Amino acid sequence: MALNSINTNSGAMIALQNLNSTSAELGVVQQRINTGKKVASAKDNGAIWAMSKTQSATAQSLNSVKDSLQRGQSTIDVALAAGDTITDLL
Repeated sequence: MALNSINTNSGAMIALQNLNSTSAELGVVQQRINTGKKVASAKDNGAIWAMSKTQSATAQSLNSVKDSLQRGQSTIDVALAAGDTITDLL
């Protein structure tokens, strides 16, 4: 049995540490690719994550307002078309 096992071989230990470090970095990169965001959770950067959540909520609110305005515009268009039809009949 050799005296140099993985437990006592310093070169192997350094290689194992490098492998673990690379694996952790790969996990971070994969998460960024999967989410499409550099800051995907509060753990990544709490301040920026909080700001992004606020901005996302604002964007969703504005989209809701836009949808409501479009529905209102459609209602007005229908009313105008009905008025034109009534005018044509008279």
